[in-house]
Amino acid sequence: MRPVRPFVLALALSSIPLGAQAQGWSVSRYAAPASAEDLNATERSLVTPHLRVGALVAVDWARALAVVPIERRTTAHLAATLGLFDRVQLGVVMPVVLDQQLAGASSSLAPGDLRVDARVRVLGPARRGSGRLALATTLLLPTGDGAANAGDGAVGVIPRVLFELTNARDFIFAANVGVAIRPGWEHQLLARAGVTIPVVARVLIALEASFETLLANPLANGALSLEALAGVHFVGRGGVAVGVAAGPRLLDGEGSADLRIVGLVGFAPQPAEPVVAVRDRDHDAVPDADDLCPDVPAGARPDSRRRGCPFVERVVPPEPPPVVEPPPPPPPDPDRDHDGVVNETDHCPDDPGPASDDPATNGCPRVYVTADHVVITQQPRFDVDRARIRPESAPLLTEVAAVLEAHPEIVRLEIQGHTDDRAGQGYNQRLSQQRAESIRAWLVGRGIAPSRLVARGYGREVPLVDNRTAEGRAMNRRVEFLVLERSQPAAP
Repeated sequence: MRPVRPFVLALALSSIPLGAQAQGWSVSRYAAPASAEDLNATERSLVTPHLRVGALVAVDWARALAVVPIERRTTAHLAATLGLFDRVQLGVVMPVVLDQQLAGASSSLAPGDLRVDARVRVLGPARRGSGRLALATTLLLPTGDGAANAGDGAVGVIPRVLFELTNARDFIFAANVGVAIRPGWEHQLLARAGVTIPVVARVLIALEASFETLLANPLANGALSLEALAGVHFVGRGGVAVGVAAGPRLLDGEGSADLRIVGLVGFAPQPAEPVVAVRDRDHDAVPDADDLCPDVPAGARPDSRRRGCPFVERVVPPEPPPVVEPPPPPPPDPDRDHDGVVNETDHCPDDPGPASDDPATNGCPRVYVTADHVVITQQPRFDVDRARIRPESAPLLTEVAAVLEAHPEIVRLEIQGHTDDRAGQGYNQRLSQQRAESIRAWLVGRGIAPSRLVARGYGREVPLVDNRTAEGRAMNRRVEFLVLERSQPAAP
């Protein structure tokens, strides 16, 4: 092994001639990511949660490395990470060459250069949201065996920029760009990019590409290296991660593999899901905070105008007998509110509304205001597993906007998104939040002041009824409008 040289970065960068490769240097073109939440080769912008520890073991097998006389090589990468403040991730990666074939001779168990990583999330939310940006750097320590082409024999630095875009269906696009400052031979420009395609929950097809070139002479013979990987990546709810990928080289730069196979297994700590305690004294699936009758169950026929209350038929008292002979009464009006629903079946005979199969809502308006809710008797429709509002929901939302304009005393209104339990809480939380934000954006576009509207997704945490039947799940997939603040009435 070549002795470790002192690292004085300014002097080294000015005195090293291009192409000055000392005997014994690292030819590896694959660097395993430090976190099990990264892809097979491309790093994401996520960081390990605060004071949690992650671990990863990756093995790559390479055949016929270009230019160098290595016919095959098997390398294990042992990695661990520690998260700080949900913004910083510290990590170490130790590569070890397990076996390699060099021009008819074989060798084994050669240590590589120890990598000490630091990653800082600078833009975007810690977990949810559509995009993140992070800065990362790696310090290469000369622990590798230069005689086995597993180490540079000098301290190196690899600063990088990490970027990613995501959505609720586990589509991920990640890209890394950096520079490898490796005294002893020419410095490199590095780029990695990967995209994932969800197959089932948390199982992703990953397509990746890794590019390297020399900074001083990028078009020199053997300077350009490009490898591709295609495989599967999985991170379970408990944090267990598994990945496997394989791919060829597309440009035969120095050290690129004719064929590379990568497998990894690890543990990626997941943030704890928030626990929301919901009280329901009368056990009617309506939380006490929203229940106008918290001690009386809503029963099989709830009142659509009074959330959590049973429907009670209105009894009209008989008129007292006349004292004098009244004039002949005018002919009775069979439809007082002229909404096309006769009085006998109209649950709201004095307020016009559409006909309905539900006696509790028949002839009632689709949108009306109670003490703490803006009640809707129908639900807006969205595209399946998306937050896009379907066109047929426009008339209903137009009525909601009209009610808000007619009731300026409603100062703040919470738009709640709820789902059933057929997917994980993380996915349901994101989907319900996005749907609530879509409703808010629609209403703002119709002239409702943004300061009056708050969007909040509850996922599957607040069901109305049991999710074991299709009818129950349909009832639980809903949007509600909760009045958070009313203005005080003006003094007389």
